Amino acid sequence: MIWSVAWTNVWRNKIRSGVVIIAFTIGLFGGIFTVALMVGMIRERVKRAIRNEVSHIQIHHPKFREDNEMTYTVENAENLSDSIRSLPHVAGVSSRLKIFGMASTAGNATGIMINGIDVEKEKSVTDLYRFIPEGGGTFFGNDEPKSIVIGEKLAKTLKLVNYSITKENIEKLNKYDNLKKIMPELEILVDQNFRTEGDFDNKLIELLGERNAKKYSFDLKKLALKYNLRKKVVLSFQVADGSIAYDAFRIQGVYRTNNSGFDEINVYVRKNDLFSLTGLPPDQVHEIAILLDDFQNITTVDNQVKSMAPALLVETWEEIMPDISMYNKMMDFYLVMFMSIILLALGFGIVNTMLMAVLERVKEIGMLMAIGMNKARVFFMIMLETIFLALTGSVMGMLLSFGIIQMYSEKGIDLSRFYQQGLEAWGFEARLYPAIGIDAFIQVTLLVILTGIIASIYPARKALKLNPAEATRIDM
Repeated sequence: MIWSVAWTNVWRNKIRSGVVIIAFTIGLFGGIFTVALMVGMIRERVKRAIRNEVSHIQIHHPKFREDNEMTYTVENAENLSDSIRSLPHVAGVSSRLKIFGMASTAGNATGIMINGIDVEKEKSVTDLYRFIPEGGGTFFGNDEPKSIVIGEKLAKTLKLVNYSITKENIEKLNKYDNLKKIMPELEILVDQNFRTEGDFDNKLIELLGERNAKKYSFDLKKLALKYNLRKKVVLSFQVADGSIAYDAFRIQGVYRTNNSGFDEINVYVRKNDLFSLTGLPPDQVHEIAILLDDFQNITTVDNQVKSMAPALLVETWEEIMPDISMYNKMMDFYLVMFMSIILLALGFGIVNTMLMAVLERVKEIGMLMAIGMNKARVFFMIMLETIFLALTGSVMGMLLSFGIIQMYSEKGIDLSRFYQQGLEAWGFEARLYPAIGIDAFIQVTLLVILTGIIASIYPARKALKLNPAEATRIDM
């Protein structure tokens, strides 16, 4: 009976209860959706880091990760790679030469990491070949020797891009409803080349005004960006005997991932093109990357590989990228901490509401105590009212959160127009895919119940201090 009485009491003052329920709904929705965005960002970062940067497991010479000396190699790499490839749960294995060096063009020079790869085997452990944008060439699409694939960020650094509006671009503007209105102004730019993004931005400001230039620049720069394929890049690096080796490579492709820092430093060439420059034997490499069919099998395969190569350094992606691993592991803590803060704030509101409800029912509670309801049952009744009030708003908030998260989990929320450079500088996608597990909703439900119990203590104590005889004489 106490359960039904407590539920009925919640709805005695519908406006007051409604305000609390709406507050819980909005608060829970905001908290859960924010955490879901963070979880989605971290999951996507881990996924991209594994598929584009480190794979699940890597093998190196024990000293290579300390100072990246060219002489610290993995010997008999092909035999070891073949043995690992035969293990269960291994999806792909690729061996690489990795050399710090310089990339130079007529426009600029910068430090880079040269990755010497076997193209087909590399495709089994990395998705980089899928990240060639329109007009970006190919990921070693032909057998031309001395070819190189670089990141878009590096191409900009080396001044291997330009910005130009072509007649084809003008025709494409018809697909963009928001750009049709500025087509007449843009026709002036047809076939004009701008070597830097800054020059192009300045011209847009001159033609469109600062406000419109800022409004349309993102879409226009995507249309106008052109890669200078077939240009030569000179790679130079120090070999084992201390001399400097260098050679010219022709750009065959430009890739673009969600990590601009990675794109700026990593270039890819065929492994055979590097062997003649390094003087290393063909069966020695600096790194072996291993991709698995599932996260769950990392520990098993890691132990197997360590037993196969006890003298080498075998590391999982969590050991190679401890910062990303930390983000991934702290999400549960972040959920509890963030929701606790929100519920703490909402708890003060529910204390106030229940205190008002108790003070309005002094006479009624006094009569219940006078006819024999003990203090424990009175306390339990008020606690149930508080929990019901909190849970009603929380259930609505969680259902709203679940619906919105499901809506955006596939198509994502595109923030590229506003935050692309900032997010990609940290390696995060500019399109966010919110994601959260059922266990998170269970944790939130338990926190809400705990909040209801704690929030009921002060109002319940007020009720328990009532003298039944005096309470029944109060004229409400």
